Amino acid sequence: MHTQRRDEGELSVEQFNEAWESTQVAMLGDTVEITPGYRTWWSYIPHFMGTPGYVYAYSYGQLLALSVYRAYEQRGDEFVPQYLALLAAGGSRSPEELGRMVGLDLADPGFWAGGLAIVDEQLEAAEAAAKESGRL
Repeated sequence: MHTQRRDEGELSVEQFNEAWESTQVAMLGDTVEITPGYRTWWSYIPHFMGTPGYVYAYSYGQLLALSVYRAYEQRGDEFVPQYLALLAAGGSRSPEELGRMVGLDLADPGFWAGGLAIVDEQLEAAEAAAKESGRL
């Protein structure tokens, strides 16, 4: 919506409804029936309009956590004391500094590849389960 507004100017409520509906259909497929009343549900989520990029933090945090978890899987028990120190530091340092506490370089694409590999594994498992249950 932010990009469309920048490109086209002010948008009508109907344009918001259409954009919301199309993204929901793309995401949910035939698992949920999108009713006419659902087309305005975007309006219940104020940060969609007032804070561009707001949900980026969720994606970043999830991928960061998965990538750190992959490092734990690779290093095992020796990773635990460093990880506990990282948790104790909380938000007192930048993400890059926190990564260095556990020997990870957030500028290294290989670090992020570890988390993306977990996402891929989860997707493969979900698809296999869907096939097994006859949903795919």
